[in-house]
Amino acid sequence: MTIYLLTSGPSKESDQVKKIEAKLLGVLPELRKIEKIEDIAAEIRGKPDTKIVVIYLSPTLSGSGMDNFINVAGRYRDRIFFILVSNEISGDDYKRLVRSGGGDWVAAQGSFQEISELVYKQSLPSSGPPQTDTKPTIISFLPCMGGVGNTTIALEVALRIKLAKATRSWKICYIDLDFQTSHVCDYLDIDARFQISELLDRPERLDEQLFGLFVSHHACGLDVFAAPRSKLDPRDVDAEVLDPFLEMVLAKYNYVVLDLPVSWFSWTIPVLENSTAIILTGINTVPCLRQMRATLDEMVKSKLSSSQIAIVMNRVKRRLLRRIERRTHVERVFPNEKIYYIHEQADAVDRVNTGTPAALANTHVKEYINLTSFCTGLRQAARREVAR
Repeated sequence: MTIYLLTSGPSKESDQVKKIEAKLLGVLPELRKIEKIEDIAAEIRGKPDTKIVVIYLSPTLSGSGMDNFINVAGRYRDRIFFILVSNEISGDDYKRLVRSGGGDWVAAQGSFQEISELVYKQSLPSSGPPQTDTKPTIISFLPCMGGVGNTTIALEVALRIKLAKATRSWKICYIDLDFQTSHVCDYLDIDARFQISELLDRPERLDEQLFGLFVSHHACGLDVFAAPRSKLDPRDVDAEVLDPFLEMVLAKYNYVVLDLPVSWFSWTIPVLENSTAIILTGINTVPCLRQMRATLDEMVKSKLSSSQIAIVMNRVKRRLLRRIERRTHVERVFPNEKIYYIHEQADAVDRVNTGTPAALANTHVKEYINLTSFCTGLRQAARREVAR
């Protein structure tokens, strides 16, 4: 294992820094100094299976500098483990650093024996039994304009997966990322409990207890995260607020359904990039088809090719012999995409008003069977791949 020393800050040449560097070299004589993190970029690319330890010496690190360091530690945690050597830091900062999964902190006034122990732990192979499962499956439902039934479709799929005999053991959660006008809990007749406003100023305060308070549990076993309706400015919810929450979600659930809003924010592209599949929802009108095409083009432009993409046309009408009206229009706009059709349902309004989705009433099974099979198949295929 290679261990690097990176010194930063205005006190880089101070007597304190020089003493700490000498002390570190006494404990870890193989330590190699670098000027910037980019100096080891070639090693990161060339040895994908090698873990790297970087001791980051910055005695007075705080404020935005600490925020940036924690973000970097989280971003590179799969390849680099950072050990921050500095003067005292706050409990909140230490908690955020450890939670990032990419670093730890050691006091600059300490004996540095702890550093040797941290380095040793990083050199050990992963403990525990071999993993037979795979990483969480994330399905993002993305509406191309308002009023297309994105929440209804996403919820029906989540419920049908949870209720099916073959998948009921999966730990599934539904997250509504519309923080102003969420209404999924109305569909389920449960209370919305995700108080995202409590994390805006201090996202690091999210812990197990607070996370548990944010969950709305449905009787069928589906967990829902949805914010009460409010006039919160959704632009206040950035990646720093969402990241700790989503990291905790991925550690607890193996299947996540995301209900995204129409508007795109700073976190939209990163969320889509990390999705197993992205499902565009719309209706079969000329304006909506144009908007769906523009959205799909934007996704291609953003290089989201790692995610599978499917199209769902909602509230379609059928002619005699159950042929879909204006189907050729859809296929002309999306000639090479998976397309699923959900027909217009006369009892939809009654189901919404009574808080009883079709999945809970075991109705309209044929409408959702293909889409649900597509979504469950993504995880089942991944699990088979891991088992080989």
